[in-house]
Amino acid sequence: MNIKLLIVLSSLAAWCGCTSSRLDSLQVMREDFYPKAFFFRGCEGWPSRKNADWQEWDARYSRLMGIMGKCLDEEVLGREARNPEWFTRFKTAHPEQVVLLHFNGNARDPRHGTEQYFAGHWIYRRAVSITADLPAQSGESVVKVDDVSDFKVGGGRYRTSSDDIALFGITADGRHDWHYCEQVRLLAVDRKNSTITVERGCYGTEPLPFKAGRSRAAAHEVEGPWGQKNNIMWFYNFATHCPLDADGRSCADRLVDDLAAWFGEGGKLAAFDGLEFDVLHHVTHGDTNGDGTEDNGINNGVNAYGVGVYNFAAQLRERLGRDTIIQGDGALGPGGIRSHRANNSLNGIESEGWPNLRDWEFDDWSGGINRHNFWYHNSFKPAFSYINHKWIEPVPGRPGIHKHPQVPFSRHRLALAGAQFTDSVVTFAFAPPQKRDRGTGIWDELNCGADNRLGWLGAPQDDTVALAARSPDLLNGIDISGKLIGDVIVTATRRGLLVAPANPDCNDLIFRLQDIPATGCDLTVFAALSAYPRSNYPAGMPRYASVSVEGGSISLMDETISDELIGECLRGENEKPLDSESGAKVRYQRATNVGVHSRNAYAVHPPFKTGKGYVFWTREVNLPAHAYDLKFALAMGEKAPRKSDGVWFSVLIAEFSNDSPGTFTKIFEKNTKAHEWLPCSVSLARWAGRKVQLKFVSDCGPHNNTTTDQGYWGDLMLVRRGVAEEQITPAKSYMTWLGSEPFDASFYYRDVRSPTVDLVFSIEGSAPVLLHTLSAHASPDMRARVFKNGVVLGNPGHKPCTFDLNEIAPGMKLRRITATELQDQNVNTGESVGKNVTLQPLDGLFLVREE
Repeated sequence: MNIKLLIVLSSLAAWCGCTSSRLDSLQVMREDFYPKAFFFRGCEGWPSRKNADWQEWDARYSRLMGIMGKCLDEEVLGREARNPEWFTRFKTAHPEQVVLLHFNGNARDPRHGTEQYFAGHWIYRRAVSITADLPAQSGESVVKVDDVSDFKVGGGRYRTSSDDIALFGITADGRHDWHYCEQVRLLAVDRKNSTITVERGCYGTEPLPFKAGRSRAAAHEVEGPWGQKNNIMWFYNFATHCPLDADGRSCADRLVDDLAAWFGEGGKLAAFDGLEFDVLHHVTHGDTNGDGTEDNGINNGVNAYGVGVYNFAAQLRERLGRDTIIQGDGALGPGGIRSHRANNSLNGIESEGWPNLRDWEFDDWSGGINRHNFWYHNSFKPAFSYINHKWIEPVPGRPGIHKHPQVPFSRHRLALAGAQFTDSVVTFAFAPPQKRDRGTGIWDELNCGADNRLGWLGAPQDDTVALAARSPDLLNGIDISGKLIGDVIVTATRRGLLVAPANPDCNDLIFRLQDIPATGCDLTVFAALSAYPRSNYPAGMPRYASVSVEGGSISLMDETISDELIGECLRGENEKPLDSESGAKVRYQRATNVGVHSRNAYAVHPPFKTGKGYVFWTREVNLPAHAYDLKFALAMGEKAPRKSDGVWFSVLIAEFSNDSPGTFTKIFEKNTKAHEWLPCSVSLARWAGRKVQLKFVSDCGPHNNTTTDQGYWGDLMLVRRGVAEEQITPAKSYMTWLGSEPFDASFYYRDVRSPTVDLVFSIEGSAPVLLHTLSAHASPDMRARVFKNGVVLGNPGHKPCTFDLNEIAPGMKLRRITATELQDQNVNTGESVGKNVTLQPLDGLFLVREE
């Protein structure tokens, strides 16, 4: 680690726990002012309207505790003209309200302020050789290349964008010549003649001559556009090995300079309280070191991109100081696994949709609770995370366009209750019904309905109570250490059970707690865990962990499947690791919808860009002594029935001998192009009690036709022979973050069917973890929190639950809030409640204290 970064991290450590007096004055920071809420980006478009009136805008958006919006043109055009002035004026008029910038942390419109950046500060897709001399000329040019398969016209979110491409010279060591580069826009692709037509000399560059065989072309790694009138955006290169410009500055250095100038004295955002990085990934795709191949930010087995993002956040905190709020998107990818890990530098996270953007069934209730609780306890202080309350579903036939689903008021209440349980602020893109002339609606729970009182709950009287913990502990009297199995070494210590890998070179630490007794369909598990830091990663970077439940079956699904287990094979060649340049894919995909059914799946596609063949992954399994069947479901993508000749799915097995797998034997094969889940079963009784390697193959078939060969392997599991389907507990996995200090995580499983279950712990990296405490309860994860002026309840279960208010809030008289005209007058009636109140499935309730 360099000296500069050590100084930055040391400064951050000295600041931890410090409270800024300037931020203390904000309503969203007050401990006696719950619920906390501000207006989201609906406020940002108003200033650009014709004849827009500031007073009218102010009256609409000063009704909560602040605003957030775009005030620069880095993503959405037209926001920089008046928004900085209007937002600053708002801050002057309402100093107690928070004013935040919404800023894309992954990428930028190259038309916005990129003069100080150079070619090496961006991420590119794989490069191709320029095969004919290209003169320096303005206007359009036809460029002959050796492969056009990766260039896209009609791409992007709305299928209306075309690639931006960089043309490079090549250095003596085979890398892009960053100082001999021209940026161009793609106009057309001629696959037959292997040419692309481009507009020359774009984005501040001049046309240059390029020699055949000594130059190459690479498309930018892009996202968006976010809005049909906006542009595609270039990805920042945050990798620790990012090329440096002539001044010795990296991409992160330049971005920190930009933000420090905007927020610093005299900057256009100087009056703002801070910013939120809408997306700030821990992972990336593409070429980050300029050798022309896609390394995905990995350097010598280390995620150098993720480490670079972590370091960028530390550097930014050092420049902006402790009085600036910095937040980042925290729910990217399954369970948030793709999100940044910069909790030592950032005040909190955004959850865009809670628990997730498409999860109005609250399947990931536990993941949502754990993410926000971890950040509340482990972020740079003062902690400030928020839930952007919204859910979306696609509009059929309109790429990139979404709508809000039709859900009952109860789901909204449960999401808003989740914010109170985790000390999170609320904003919302999914607003309640409201008459057109009254501005954006406000959820009744946020301002006590008809009483219209901000911060009406007052201060929390204690932490959130997880009522399941009050029910009997199913593990009471059981020696947990005797039930932990896996390729691990378990040692009892004063702090708990230390679990370390038997093989320190393993990719992930995985162990199983077997045969937990289960009674009833609900199981809530509480685990206090901490983790040692991963080798070659910052000591403060948290680790991603998941805890899965299984009963009567053993799941073979793994959200974090290692690249080392995935491969491909082109016709006439040997098997090799997966090459993203070939178009081959094996990717875990949670809740994959095919027809009317949803399954966790591996999305697969055979190679098609650099050749035809198959893609595969492997899985080592220690089969139990009892006879087990391999069960799964196969499906194809929506277009396959019309355009594909199908994918040939096959399963092979090899038995281990002397720690090495033997020859593979094919035990299953099926061809399908059906867009429906096809259940499949294969007997493994012959290999009972043995260690085997399973190999799952997806081949484009004998005709080498890869058209729309998007396939899926769904819900792969081993099922014990003779166990009825209704006695199998479906495998479910929920996440948590782990740091150096014990963290109390919870895991709620709704559909327990078997008399016993196993808990499977999976933690990224091979460093040890400590299991401090563990309990299991046959109860739904009912939650309650008492405030000075009321109580909030939540029932994430699938059955009605009754809350004993005398036990939860003894002596407090409570009534329901009174609904406003267009909200839930059936539940929020204003009536007094007795000593018990029953919540229906997936419901929350806000009760106000009676005087």
